[in-house]
Amino acid sequence: MKGLLWGLVIVIVLIALGFGGWYFFLKKSDEGGKCRSEATCVEGLKCVNNICSSGKLGSGCVTYKDCESGLLCTKSICAKRPDYSKYFNTIAISKIKPGMGPGPSNPQIPTTTFKIGTDAIEIDFGGVKSTTVGPYYFEFVNATTGEVVRSTKDLMDTNFAGRDTGSGTDFSGFAPGQYDVNIYYNDELVYSTTITVVK
Repeated sequence: MKGLLWGLVIVIVLIALGFGGWYFFLKKSDEGGKCRSEATCVEGLKCVNNICSSGKLGSGCVTYKDCESGLLCTKSICAKRPDYSKYFNTIAISKIKPGMGPGPSNPQIPTTTFKIGTDAIEIDFGGVKSTTVGPYYFEFVNATTGEVVRSTKDLMDTNFAGRDTGSGTDFSGFAPGQYDVNIYYNDELVYSTTITVVK
């Protein structure tokens, strides 16, 4: 009788250990659940900041690559692209030689690929509304890690004054790779695009 009782206890313990092991090591988390890697999330979800996420609107993200096509990663949340048309009509991104502003001896060449050491980025705003007045700045975010590599917020005093304007920066301190260029006006994200920086 004791042997049968001990056998039953051992079977119950093994079942409990098996269930516990499955729950902690094999069970996949639903959206919003904790994760250690993508393998610990249910199919179709990614592990973003240790949380299972779909990449859909409102889901967690590190970079735009964690979001569905057409969405941005803003403040770690997948969001719709901003509409800048209430402030200005166009944004032109081009390369120029570093160390001097655009002009006849430094023509602007529209592109999204920039070479470290020989190129600077120029961002020009056209059709600026007369009511668009106040500070703007750029952030360059590593598209793989989500790290802000450079912010011009405290580096340059750039302001809209109700007319067309532009400014730029070089790529010193950048590593080759893809970067999100986020443009803020009065601390509101108004535009984002991706550029490639090469050696």
